[in-house]
Amino acid sequence: MIFYWIVRVFIYLLNLVTAPILLLPVAALSVNLTGTLTTAGNYMALFDIFLPVAMLFTIFGIMVSIEAGYFTYKVAKWIYNKIPGIN
Repeated sequence: MIFYWIVRVFIYLLNLVTAPILLLPVAALSVNLTGTLTTAGNYMALFDIFLPVAMLFTIFGIMVSIEAGYFTYKVAKWIYNKIPGIN
């Protein structure tokens, strides 16, 4: 019975947090943007023969992950060096 009330409170909290989002109107992409994305997809399909687009996204994701990790390391080191008494 206690677990039931804990779950119920959790659901009410989720409803409270998501209520502003649910009040927004439903929107759709414009026809021009949809056409542009379709055309871009057709152009990318032409290059997919030579170099798969999925592989390009994978390479890009790996590069972004490495850069994010390096940036995180630099920020952590900078914070560590700002602590007085630590060299």
